[in-house]
Amino acid sequence: MRKAAGTKPRQAKNFGIAFFFLSLLMVAVQLINYIITLLPAAEGAVIDLGDGTTIPVSSLSSSYLTLVIITLVVYGGTWFGVLRSMNWARWIAVVLAVLAAVLAVQSFAQVVATGFSDVVGLAMSLAQLIAAGWVLALAFRREVYEWYTKKNGPQAPS
Repeated sequence: MRKAAGTKPRQAKNFGIAFFFLSLLMVAVQLINYIITLLPAAEGAVIDLGDGTTIPVSSLSSSYLTLVIITLVVYGGTWFGVLRSMNWARWIAVVLAVLAAVLAVQSFAQVVATGFSDVVGLAMSLAQLIAAGWVLALAFRREVYEWYTKKNGPQAPS
């Protein structure tokens, strides 16, 4: 049974859902970092840069808030483009998924180096890696490719 022209295929819908979950995870990671800087325990905590220089964790709150906003704008704008079946959004989603996967592997390596003491970091990095893999697995499927390159998708005005 053939689908009517303009009906989004299941895999293209799944691509949008996968990117939405990846977006939520990336925003959540930045939001957790921001919340940590606001905790009372962060007031006296410092980050040692290794060369004898230290930075108070609480001084990073405005930087983390900026990262939350930038992450919301970039992932939100891309997700809007994915929902509107824009091919540029599919490519940006692929790039963001690759970056998310790299960051997840880095975060996982840090968790392993600390002896698995950061359970939240472990869970977030694994969830991020799975979501990024899901986006990448769907991005180049034939149905998704055809939908986003407008072969079967909504027709652009002539």
